[in-house]
Amino acid sequence: MTFRKVIFAAMVGLMACSLSPAPAGALENIVIAYPTTSSQFTPLWFARDVGLYERYGLDGKLVFIQGGSLLLQAMLAGQAQAAQNGVAETAVAILRGADVRMLGVTAKIFPYTLIVAKGIKSAKDLVGGKLAVNRLGDVSAIGSQIALRKLGLNPDKDVTMLQVGGSPQRLAALQSGAVQAAALDFMSGLRLSKMGYTVLAQVSLSYPYLAPVASGRFLRENPAAAEAFVKAFVEGIARFKRNRDEGIKAVARYMKSNETDILNKAYDFIANEFYAENLEPDSKSFQELLEEISEREPLAKKATIGQVFDLTIARKLEKEGFFKTVFKR
Repeated sequence: MTFRKVIFAAMVGLMACSLSPAPAGALENIVIAYPTTSSQFTPLWFARDVGLYERYGLDGKLVFIQGGSLLLQAMLAGQAQAAQNGVAETAVAILRGADVRMLGVTAKIFPYTLIVAKGIKSAKDLVGGKLAVNRLGDVSAIGSQIALRKLGLNPDKDVTMLQVGGSPQRLAALQSGAVQAAALDFMSGLRLSKMGYTVLAQVSLSYPYLAPVASGRFLRENPAAAEAFVKAFVEGIARFKRNRDEGIKAVARYMKSNETDILNKAYDFIANEFYAENLEPDSKSFQELLEEISEREPLAKKATIGQVFDLTIARKLEKEGFFKTVFKR
């Protein structure tokens, strides 16, 4: 079966979401994809729950497509118009010719917790073992490579990375003994640490991590809807940050958790440390991320912000005072 057929089967029904001009007063259909079900994506879902996509004239349908690379291919096939996705893998795809663009940076730190099985005492114990990632080449894999190098290991030789899925699947693989380590999101790391698992490395680097993404076709043919997506999502982030009780309830609902201590810590991290209050990428940290990527992708060595980002919307909103207004700075 061809890749296009696989994607079509996985997202059956979504092509009914036409992007043709909507009748007056109707909502604009838009499919918004996300690559994992970790707690860090809560503001994207939260924006839908509190009606922000509708406020900006969009009928936003959120779709989970496991792994950032697969998500990008779905966008190229026309089956999603927008997304929040990892900066690293999206940059590589664009440099290889993918017709998508990042519209800014929503999360400007690269956070992963490398958790190991209870029998692992040091990095040396991981040699020859298996490490769970979402998909090879995505942010979970890149985070794992960074963590392993910081521990003095060679990620290409000392461990075998297995494509397992999102944070819940990686957590389950670690608990079952199928793998000896997993790079997990902040909240999953808290949960496992509480259960007695060892945190072997905490990676929290000033790299651009997540970005709102749009297909090139969508940007060219419907720039107003692309701007509406950015405004709705950014306002969702702002509301999540401002409303602690509301935000904690959203994390609890999506992560299916009633662990008050963990929910409070996860919310504080997501709201106060993880999400930025503007979309402008930092050139220095972007170049540092490209240096990491360039070990596997030579095209990244000479890449520039202008090659992979379209900041037209972000800079227009900054000029209009949108970020100041929604974040009440």
